[in-house]
Amino acid sequence: MTPSPSSKTRAVKETLLIVCEGDAEMAFVRFVKRTYADALGRAVQAHNAKGKGGKHVLDTGLSRAKNNRAYDKVVLLLDTDTDWNDELRARARKARVGKHPVSVIEACPCLEAWLLHVLGIETEGDSQHMKQTFKANTGVQAHEPAWMEKRLSRETLDEARTRVSQLADLMNHMGIAKKP
Repeated sequence: MTPSPSSKTRAVKETLLIVCEGDAEMAFVRFVKRTYADALGRAVQAHNAKGKGGKHVLDTGLSRAKNNRAYDKVVLLLDTDTDWNDELRARARKARVGKHPVSVIEACPCLEAWLLHVLGIETEGDSQHMKQTFKANTGVQAHEPAWMEKRLSRETLDEARTRVSQLADLMNHMGIAKKP
C-alpha cells in the first residue's frame, strides 16, 4: 500500500542536550535557539545545572545523558572560575554519549566575559570585574533576558561568531550553518 499524497514525511533530527551552569547561560542558549529557530540543524534541549561550578555541570550532564539515552550529543556550557581544572577537563574528554564525546564550551572566567566580547567590548579581569563591566554596559545582569532583545540580533551574532570561539562552538553544536 502506498502512502497517501497528503501524508508528510518528517525528517528526524539529531538531539542535543546543552547543560548550562546557571541562569545566564540558560537565558543565552534560549535566546540563540529562538533567534535561529528556522536554522537549527538539531533538536536542542537546555538544562540548568543551577550553579555549583564546573564539576557539578559535568556530573549533571553525564547523569542526564545516562538516565535519558535519547540524546545524540551533550554539550556542557560552564564557567572556568569555580570547581574546574585539568583533571575534570580530562574526565570530560573521556566521557561519551553513545558514539559521541561530551563537548565542553568553557567561559573563561565566566559567561559575561564572552558576552562582552560578542558586544564588541574588550576587557580583562576576574569574574567579579566581568560581571560589573557587563552590568555597567548593559544596565542589567546577564541572566535578565531583556538585554538580549535590545542589544543582540541575528546579524550581531553572525558577525560575532567569527570573533568569539565559544559562540561559534555553541552555534556549530546547535547545527546553525555559517553564513556564506
